[in-house]
Amino acid sequence: MNSGSWKSKEMIRLILSIVLLAIGIILLMAPNTAMAVIVVIIGVVVLAYGVIQLFTNISRRNRGDANASYVVPIIAIIVGILLIIFRDGIANIILPFIIGVWAIITGIMSLMESSQIKDYNSSSWKVVLISGLAELVVGIIIIAGIIAQSNVLGIMLGVCLTIYGILSLVSWGLVSSAKK
Repeated sequence: MNSGSWKSKEMIRLILSIVLLAIGIILLMAPNTAMAVIVVIIGVVVLAYGVIQLFTNISRRNRGDANASYVVPIIAIIVGILLIIFRDGIANIILPFIIGVWAIITGIMSLMESSQIKDYNSSSWKVVLISGLAELVVGIIIIAGIIAQSNVLGIMLGVCLTIYGILSLVSWGLVSSAKK
């Protein structure tokens, strides 16, 4: 991997860590409202994407492009509308599930990254390993909370995202210094 792509990957990782930390803190302060707002924002983005793609594909079709399909834009529009309308149910079940699965996947990726860092003979691989394990635990806790239908899911998600954000920032700092 060249230096430029590694730096941009690490910058994205840093920004994502900070965003997750901020979302975690907001979820701790106002869990139900914050989760519903997040779902509405996602709904608006998906709806806007669908509308833009629909008009783009209509324009492409009018120019003779037979590959311009209306299926994906229409599905995006429908999903965006459903996210906005059913935000409360989605905020309490689907969004935490997606975040839980995502935490598990990033945990696995961190575990794999720790083994790569270990090959560099850097001692920071242990922190990345612990961070990966913590990410896995956070994901499992979030999904377990959904299964248990916990009414404190927003708070639990806030705690988990705050911890995850902090660990990601620590991991980012250690990986960045180890690869220099």
